[in-house]
Amino acid sequence: MKLGKIHIYMGTLMVLMMGFISSCKKVEHEIDDQIVSINEGTASAIQVGKTLRVGFISNNVRAFDFSIIKDGTILLTEGVSFAENEKIISKEFAIPNDASWVGEALLTVTYDAGGQRMEKTKAIVFQESNPEMFIVGGSIGAGWEPSLSIAMSLYDAESKTKFEIFEYIKASDGGFKFLPTNTGWDDAFGAGTTAGTLLQTGDAGNIEATEDGFYRVRMDAEGLTYELLKLNFGVIGNATPGGWDEDTDMTFDGGKGTYTWKVTMNLVPGELKFRANDDWAINFGGTAASLSQDGPNIVIDAAGTYAIELHLNPAGYSATITKQ
Repeated sequence: MKLGKIHIYMGTLMVLMMGFISSCKKVEHEIDDQIVSINEGTASAIQVGKTLRVGFISNNVRAFDFSIIKDGTILLTEGVSFAENEKIISKEFAIPNDASWVGEALLTVTYDAGGQRMEKTKAIVFQESNPEMFIVGGSIGAGWEPSLSIAMSLYDAESKTKFEIFEYIKASDGGFKFLPTNTGWDDAFGAGTTAGTLLQTGDAGNIEATEDGFYRVRMDAEGLTYELLKLNFGVIGNATPGGWDEDTDMTFDGGKGTYTWKVTMNLVPGELKFRANDDWAINFGGTAASLSQDGPNIVIDAAGTYAIELHLNPAGYSATITKQ
């Protein structure tokens, strides 16, 4: 092949390649395009029985249909509309605690645009719900009404049968029981025939503490056992007078149905945590708004006198640390 022909061939090839690249450019939506999409922040996994919050983003679409589809079956469908000038909204959908929902599904948006029916989807996984357990009784703040019973929390990542709660218990007020639901007395757990054991029978007795106090209450629904551990809380850390070697004791504030420990003390810049019974088996750290077992140290930036409160409410553990 002659040199001139090579140049012509190469030139033609370059033109073709440029045309191909040009045709593959990113498609930009015009300002008047009609588009609805599901916000990327929407959960990709959720337990059944929970509330699913879905974010929607719209451009020039005022109404559309939202559906949840699993294995070709529509599990839920609902019309959604945007107010004038709205571009971003979120909606909540109650997901039933139904085993048939468990598995992979699609969140689906369908709408009309340009004379066509358009569809957008986002994958989601519905997970099996965690079992529940409640505590009820005259010796705690809930009293004996099941609908007022207090939800416990799973505490062992490897188990779905082990629950705990922190509660002030009065020894003289009739004891308490555990309930698998808060709607009635069916399958209630009461005191077993030996200390620390449970019976799941209608005639099981009430569980009682030997003395008033603030307790960590644990139960194992499978092993049919329970544990009551009386607690005193303190503050420890290099921001406190005792450093990491000695706790500063807190005082429990209240009685049945309350969950707050308090202390006023001098702090210096450093870190601190909360712990029970001068031991690390039960300790809380993290942020003041959200404490967790074995959480990170809490940072104190400035020296001064602080009013400190530890709140062990079953709905979530937190603290307030206020410079006076």
